[in-house]
Amino acid sequence: MADLKERLLPLKPQSAINLRGTTSQASPSGRQPFQGLDLSGLKKRGQGLRSWIRVDTSGNSQVIEVDKFTMMRRCDLPARDLRLLDPLFVYPSTILGREKAIVVNLEQIRCIITADEVLLLNSLDSYVLQYVVELQRRLTSGVGEVWQPEGPELNRRSCRNFDNVYGSPSPDYLPFEFRALEVALESACTFLDSQVRVN
Repeated sequence: MADLKERLLPLKPQSAINLRGTTSQASPSGRQPFQGLDLSGLKKRGQGLRSWIRVDTSGNSQVIEVDKFTMMRRCDLPARDLRLLDPLFVYPSTILGREKAIVVNLEQIRCIITADEVLLLNSLDSYVLQYVVELQRRLTSGVGEVWQPEGPELNRRSCRNFDNVYGSPSPDYLPFEFRALEVALESACTFLDSQVRVN
């Protein structure tokens, strides 16, 4: 039986043998913790860097790489709020208002809006890039105009737009957070409108 066990089980790495010799504390059940496990190659979960697009109040943008815990401290958000932005999970469209930030998950736009910056998950999706361009345009021009998306399939829209439906666009004296949220809502509506027209 021992011979069969030796042939089927892989050889123990040297680090696991050393680990067993160095641990002297036993658990309450009497067993050694992590006995025979090689922990040297393990990576802590959630420690990976993510690429974010940062747009400040003057319209300047840059790509930054930040890990999850740094983002949690920077925006004063719990981990469950950042989980909404994870592209691996599917959550319904959500806008969360927190003390120091607004967490936005609207179709293709997943971002964190603070008083002085917008942090978007870096994506090659055309709607994310159009959101960044439109937000920069509105911040640098200082005029609250309605977003007219680019692209041949999106320009087939009738002359109906937000300006015609809701009257004049929002004034430019609104706080930065509301202007960024307005552009996110408009881009989500444009995305949904294009989906309806295609189907």
